[in-house]
Amino acid sequence: MDTPSRKSVAIVGAGVFGLSLALTLRKRKYKVDVFDQHKYDLTRYEPGKGNEYQVASVDHNKIASSSLLSHEVQKLQANIRREKFRASYGKNIHYQRLALESRQAWENINMSMNGQYESGVAGSEFDLFQSCGMLRVQPTDQLDALERETLESLKSEGHRDAQFVKGDSQDRERAMKAGWDKKLLDFTIPETSPPRTFEAVLDSLAGFTQCSQACAYVHDRAVEEGVTFHFGPEKGEFDSLVVEETGASKRAVGLKTKDGSIHKADIVVIAAGSFSTQLLPDLAYHLESSAGSVVTYKIDKSNTELWDKYSPQRFPVITWKSAPRSGNGKDTGSIYVFPRTPEGLIKIGYRGIKWTNFQTAPANAVFSQDGQWSVPLSPTDPAPIPDAAKEAIKKFVSIFLPEFMDCDFYSTKLCWYTDSLDNSFVVDYVPTYADKSVFVCTGGSGHGAKFLPVLGDHAADILEHGEESTSYMRKHWQWRESAPRRNGLEDGPNGPRNLAKPGNVS
Repeated sequence: MDTPSRKSVAIVGAGVFGLSLALTLRKRKYKVDVFDQHKYDLTRYEPGKGNEYQVASVDHNKIASSSLLSHEVQKLQANIRREKFRASYGKNIHYQRLALESRQAWENINMSMNGQYESGVAGSEFDLFQSCGMLRVQPTDQLDALERETLESLKSEGHRDAQFVKGDSQDRERAMKAGWDKKLLDFTIPETSPPRTFEAVLDSLAGFTQCSQACAYVHDRAVEEGVTFHFGPEKGEFDSLVVEETGASKRAVGLKTKDGSIHKADIVVIAAGSFSTQLLPDLAYHLESSAGSVVTYKIDKSNTELWDKYSPQRFPVITWKSAPRSGNGKDTGSIYVFPRTPEGLIKIGYRGIKWTNFQTAPANAVFSQDGQWSVPLSPTDPAPIPDAAKEAIKKFVSIFLPEFMDCDFYSTKLCWYTDSLDNSFVVDYVPTYADKSVFVCTGGSGHGAKFLPVLGDHAADILEHGEESTSYMRKHWQWRESAPRRNGLEDGPNGPRNLAKPGNVS
């Protein structure tokens, strides 16, 4: 077998997963080529440029919760329950461990940049990781069961002192001494008499990443290390695997791009996010493309009161579960808001309902539902966010951002993610291809961006060592064709989330 210094890897996808893996593999002396249909070399991953508006990696900001206790971990916990594992969060701390590892890496990046990147402006507002804290607002004036489990888990892991419960007098006193008390915000529960406020927990380790800038940063580091990028709808767009067949066995020896060029490689990696199943139908059982609803409001810098109020220095990321999970673990209420960007944008995301777009599946799809599978909408066929999402966001705004109640959205979009069957990533070799020739690194399920600085280390270790990998994420990310389809993937084309079904959404 070739030594790592001679092995060649072709990665399809230059988003969070592809970038992180490419940089790590190149540092390990692999020859690395990355292919992507989008012109990120020109757009620099900036939202609103080119036709990449629907791609999850092209986004102003993403939640970075070091304790990983926002809506995505609560989904992980619920999925564990639905699979009849009665493990508490304390027994499933692998993502918490990964998040803490990633947080340290983000802080190291901030220090190495000295607060500057592209903008040329020094200061914490331009750091790629913003440690502004995250306020987890509860559905009622009490902590819900998952939050109580979460706090117990953090206590057992030695991180409880970074969490401040609003209704706990001792926690409020600690928050005041630590300088976090002004972010323990009070929000009144509608139609309560006498008025009551939502209970909330402030995670002082959390914050957000400036996702688009971070992707551009890692891209530049990868170029410096010697990674070759192929961008654009011709030379960068994947057409097909180049496969050699021997009897019943098949092995990938490279890939073909839309311009007809053949690119030989020892290993082909599919890391194309919500497009992954279309490129590699073997993934159809594991993954489903789904869309979150995202809107923004715009603050004019001349409005100094709002500009200061919603700055990262004064305003935390806020997540709210407007309703507890249903008895079968369904989430219909997750919503979040970020502090303003340097451009004055306030971003709100609704993931309580993850929209799908079922279309006819190809004949080579290993799995479909009634002959269909969900794929991202084309950039030439954008859809407005559904009324259910608008209503949820407007309700959220009326409670948490009342200054914007009568304002129009500055922008709206459906952001396409890649949901896995259990909310964990899929990072492994594809067993239907011989000689470990096809590898997948995808399935972010809406919580991959925070791991950008460290994801590649774990994925590269799995790529190099397979079953012998020492990554503590190995068993959670492995190929799992026998696992039940959960996390909403069981709904299918006749479910209420399908944008393509007449009458489902407005």
